[in-house]
Amino acid sequence: MLGYLQGLKGSGSGSEQLPSDIYSEIFADVLVAAKENGCKTNGQEKPEGFSMLRSFDSEASNQLEPPAATDADVWIFGYGSLVWKADFPYINRRRGFVWGYKRRFYQHSIDHRGIPERPGRVVTLLPGDPGQDRVYGVAYRIAANQKGAVLDHLDYREKNGYERCSLEFHGYPNTTASGEEPIQVIMYVATQANDSYAGDVWQVPCIAKQIFSSAGPSGPNREYLFNLAAAMEHLFPGAVDEHLEELVACVKRHIAEDEPNLMRHALLQEISGILQEKQLPEQAKRLEKLLERCQQPGGREWLLHGALQSRSEA
Repeated sequence: MLGYLQGLKGSGSGSEQLPSDIYSEIFADVLVAAKENGCKTNGQEKPEGFSMLRSFDSEASNQLEPPAATDADVWIFGYGSLVWKADFPYINRRRGFVWGYKRRFYQHSIDHRGIPERPGRVVTLLPGDPGQDRVYGVAYRIAANQKGAVLDHLDYREKNGYERCSLEFHGYPNTTASGEEPIQVIMYVATQANDSYAGDVWQVPCIAKQIFSSAGPSGPNREYLFNLAAAMEHLFPGAVDEHLEELVACVKRHIAEDEPNLMRHALLQEISGILQEKQLPEQAKRLEKLLERCQQPGGREWLLHGALQSRSEA
């Protein structure tokens, strides 16, 4: 980087042109990577992580030798990230739904898809029409001798405002067609009483903007949204979730229409600030750190959040 800066300044480029030159030569590829990572077109294959969804029925368990089922087993219902990210041992799993609830991105995430100063948005359940509203998801059967460890793991994973409750789960597409009786499941719901509950104070456009510009230790918030939408499309064809579909459309629109300009503006500002340093070695060091941060998970969202804040304050 130092050699590049020395050569660039020796070429006679004016100080006003330097940020654009550095951006074009070194940072422009960040935009391409951001676009490819953030949103795939309908014609592209699902992410590699969805191989387990493509083989849902043929791979019932995630254990090589699952324990035998017993009456002491418990079922866990997942309607968010648990649908595609079951990081715990289970005997088998079923597709299905619970009656009388609506899935909404009304919970702030400060430990998975966001951080305390830039929260993301994840799903919780709200009471709905008992005879009309369904929430589709996956129920996992947990062996009696594994349920203590699994529930402890999930209590920690869902610690930011989620509480356990119990509900009836119906097989997909419906109980009558499948011939299965409803089963009792444990699920985690973030109630309005928890500190991270965001609610519908911000409607879909604002929630989408928050998802578009948030990331946390578990990855970009948009990845959570797109994974959930892909899982619903694959596992429950024909099922309608207007809230989820509106959010996906809105976030994809931000990615296509706003992200390139926001990223370019944010990077040019960062580069211009770095070039205010008097010493060339320090400039090179800070540019290397900026590039490294941009390439790390959440680097894109850090820039987007700052650019959106600058826009709103202007």
